Amino acid sequence: MAERGEARREAILAAATTVLACEGAHGFRLRAIAAEAGLGLSHVQYYFTSLDALLSALVDRYLADWDARLGETARDLPSAIDAVLDSQTQGEDCRLLWELWAMSSRDPAADAALTRFYAAYLDRVADLASAARPDLAPDTARDCAVLIVALIEGLSILRGAGREAALAPRVRTQVHAAVDALILSAAKPPTAARSA
Repeated sequence: MAERGEARREAILAAATTVLACEGAHGFRLRAIAAEAGLGLSHVQYYFTSLDALLSALVDRYLADWDARLGETARDLPSAIDAVLDSQTQGEDCRLLWELWAMSSRDPAADAALTRFYAAYLDRVADLASAARPDLAPDTARDCAVLIVALIEGLSILRGAGREAALAPRVRTQVHAAVDALILSAAKPPTAARSA
C-alpha cells in the first residue's frame, strides 16, 4: 500500500479506536469513525468494506501495538505484568477492552476478533511463564497463563477509569505474589485430589 494510503488507513484505525473507547459499542459506526478521522464515509469504506472488517483490523492493530509496547519493556513475566498494570491506569486501554467485551457478547465479528486477541495474549503469557519456570510442561504454562490473564484483566474493572486509588491502591505487590505462588504451585505435582 502506498505511503499515503497507509497513513489514511492508520488515521481511520486511530479514529475507530477513539470512537469505540469514547462512544462505546453503540456509537461504533462507520459514519462516526469517518467524522472522527475527518474523512468522507466513502474513504473509510474504500479501506474497510464493512464495520466487521474495520473492527477486525482495529483488534489486530491493538495487538500489534501491545506487542510493541511489551517488547520495549517486558523481558520477563514480572516486567510484563508491570506493563499491563501500568496500561490499566493510563490512556484508553481499559475502556477499549471493556467495549470490545460488551460487543463480543452480541457480535460474532467482535467475538472472533477478541478470541484472536486473547489467544495471542495467552500465548505470550505462557511463553513468559515457561521462561520463568522452565520445568513447567507446555499445558501447565498455558493453564497458568489463563489464570494470570484472568487475574490481570479482572483487575482492570477495579483499576481502570480512575478507580485504582479507591478500589485497588496496593494491587501491584499482591499481583506479583499471586502470580509467583501460582507458578510455584503449578510446577509441583498435585498432592491429593480435591473433593467437591
